[in-house]
Amino acid sequence: MRVRARHTFVVLSCICTCAFPGTSSHANESSSTHEDKQAVELEIQEIVVTDTRLPSVEQEIYAVPSKVTIITAEDIKQSGAKTVQEALQDVTGIVWYDDVGNAYQQTIDLRGFNGQPVPNTSVFVDGVRVNEPDFNTVNFDLIPLQTIERIEVLPGPSAIYGKDALGGVINIITKRGAEESQVTGESAWGSFGRQRYNVNASGPLGKLDYYGNFTREWEDGFRDASAASIWRFFGKVGARPTTTTDLDLSYTYVYDDLEQAGSLPISIAEVNPEANFTPGDKDQKLNHFVRSTARQTLPFDLLLTGNAYYRYVDQTLTNFGQTSFSQNKKDTRSWGGALQLTHEATPFEFRNTLVLGGEVTWNDFDNNLFFDFFGFGSGTTRTSTDETIAAAYIQDTLYLTPQVLLAGGLRADRDKIDFEDRSTPSNSGDKVFNRVTPRASVTYLITPTTSTSFSYSQGFRVPTNDELFALGPFGSNPNLQAARSNNFELGLKTRVGPWGKLVVAVYQSEVRDEIFFTCNLCDFSPGDGENRNLPKTRRRGFEVTATFTPTPYLETTIDYSFTEAQFRTDFNLGSGLNAERVESGDSLPLVPKNRLSATVAIKPMEGLRLSLTGLYVSTQFLQNDESNTRNRLPGYFVLNGRVAYTRRVPGGILSGFLNLNNMTDAEYFTSGIYAANVLTGGGLIEAFVVPAPSIAVFGGLSYQFESL
Repeated sequence: MRVRARHTFVVLSCICTCAFPGTSSHANESSSTHEDKQAVELEIQEIVVTDTRLPSVEQEIYAVPSKVTIITAEDIKQSGAKTVQEALQDVTGIVWYDDVGNAYQQTIDLRGFNGQPVPNTSVFVDGVRVNEPDFNTVNFDLIPLQTIERIEVLPGPSAIYGKDALGGVINIITKRGAEESQVTGESAWGSFGRQRYNVNASGPLGKLDYYGNFTREWEDGFRDASAASIWRFFGKVGARPTTTTDLDLSYTYVYDDLEQAGSLPISIAEVNPEANFTPGDKDQKLNHFVRSTARQTLPFDLLLTGNAYYRYVDQTLTNFGQTSFSQNKKDTRSWGGALQLTHEATPFEFRNTLVLGGEVTWNDFDNNLFFDFFGFGSGTTRTSTDETIAAAYIQDTLYLTPQVLLAGGLRADRDKIDFEDRSTPSNSGDKVFNRVTPRASVTYLITPTTSTSFSYSQGFRVPTNDELFALGPFGSNPNLQAARSNNFELGLKTRVGPWGKLVVAVYQSEVRDEIFFTCNLCDFSPGDGENRNLPKTRRRGFEVTATFTPTPYLETTIDYSFTEAQFRTDFNLGSGLNAERVESGDSLPLVPKNRLSATVAIKPMEGLRLSLTGLYVSTQFLQNDESNTRNRLPGYFVLNGRVAYTRRVPGGILSGFLNLNNMTDAEYFTSGIYAANVLTGGGLIEAFVVPAPSIAVFGGLSYQFESL
């Protein structure tokens, strides 16, 4: 999928009307009217999308049969986001929260899927899936934010992207070398001892182009034991030897050392949110990620696109519980690639695009775990897992008339998991999952800038090796089936004159065999609790994005999501707490029904931008309250402000910014869980929450050297 310039109209309008004093009002009005029309025409022509597994043939955004959100590098810069999760937190359909207690590892999921027990959103970087193969989590801290050209959020399952995307897909594309050489240096400082230093270099190199980034950042953290230290390097070399060939090769290195403060009993959090209940956990990672992509135009209107990659993550997780200690050392190696052939033609005057593709992935990951239950003994486990994934897909898009667009696709997946428990061989096993998922849609272009669409798709999630084998008698179930969903979406996109846009989506996802930890008798006898497939769950809701730009000096964006996530099956739930009965209609935890974000930005003079962003999140049930019988996590409102100024100076561009986060110093929690507090003696069950940071300042300066 490819999109250029989410705010093209705003940017072009600002450029065209940057003359302020000394210009007659009649001249301004005439120039503005003419150039605004040109801006609208340019935006209609330039904002295009390719709805395929690898970027290929472009498509007008109004012809895409789903609600797609594009976040450009400029959007990220204007928002002041410090992490990928912060860049995504205002997007409609996003489920966002912090359950570990630091600034870098918030959970992101989509459309009512809450990352429990594992995330249901697939994340791609330059066409490579980066969900960790052992538990489908995403280490967003291994993705350098400064290197991102754009982020594409595709909510809802997409048959073309494959497994584990019941919530949707987040597709990240990194930057490439600029046409002219430039170097940018930045330094930034803020509250909680936060510092960031980065250098970017970009430009041509003979017939090649290059882009490089080095970032060093650290902070003491808002809470005790929430500090972070991160080193990142990214480099990309590209080549266009002919007009029909495009190649690039990139490498990402990340080393981070992150502390995880964890949750607090709410009785402590409300008095001292900076405190720690346990000594805190640590997550140390070393990441090497090499990937290449190629595009070749062939005769007969064919386009061949492919990629290949190798990824290695060395991770050490150290956990201090109330009465336990554990350390897990994980080595993960992944490699593979995808190949896609696209043909665009106009048979019988009907524009048609046919896409054929396939991909293969090999994952190899080892776990060496040491654990100590204080007073009850200690031990070690050593496991190894090999996973082989192969898939083939086909998609066809046909303009039945200039206004009616039909699309259909089919994907076949095979996922084989071989698990070896070297400590307890009886836990070893293997499992194969095969699945074919279809996709179909119809789009009606009412005008070139107004369209409505309806789509149907299926998705599926394969159980992780932990759910199948690795936990042994304490929850694993080798008989688990893949979760699968049927999904429907009705959408509307329209431009309101030259000053506004409106995008609306209504959706429903019916899920079967979703995986949860459940029990039968709930008496905590051996083997009573395990991961099982629930017959039915449901997600449904609607999303609205409205953008208004009445003048070049004022811009407003509103994003609203209503999400209903429900169990549709009665069952008993244990999860280590007292047995409870969950009934059809109960809400899934950690999914707020209402989420509203609004940003107002003004540009009083050239180069100066002032913005306010407010985020409201409604109440939600805590984890381990699937029966909806306990107190909810309170709703919250947080207000962030930003001032940014850019000025061209001789030889380059000087920029500065100042962020003021949580301006009202609101005390709130984004996640929580009901758990037994064993330190109370009787193991009292109470709410544990993760406090959000208090008011914080973050500012910096950067200088871009041009035409070196």
